[in-house]
Amino acid sequence: MKKVLMIIGGLVVGTIVLLIVIFSITSATSNKLICKSAEGNITIMYNDKKITGYTANGMSYDMDSQKKYAEQVGIDAYIEEFTTWFSNNTSGSCTTK
Repeated sequence: MKKVLMIIGGLVVGTIVLLIVIFSITSATSNKLICKSAEGNITIMYNDKKITGYTANGMSYDMDSQKKYAEQVGIDAYIEEFTTWFSNNTSGSCTTK
């Protein structure tokens, strides 16, 4: 029984480490739109073609529908539109990195 729990624990820890590594690689190799406000913060990670990830604090973000929309209008237009939306609807602003 103890061995089974150790194996399960090892798998859980391994999965968590793998997810952290994947997120770190995505974050390091992507451009970032960093938006901060009193209402909440969001960072959208993207490359030349699509949204690759995000982090949000105090705000919700539907990545699936936003990815589809970004593919329709193009990533540059999407980033510009999101920046305008954020500054018009919150007390904050966005910067790219």
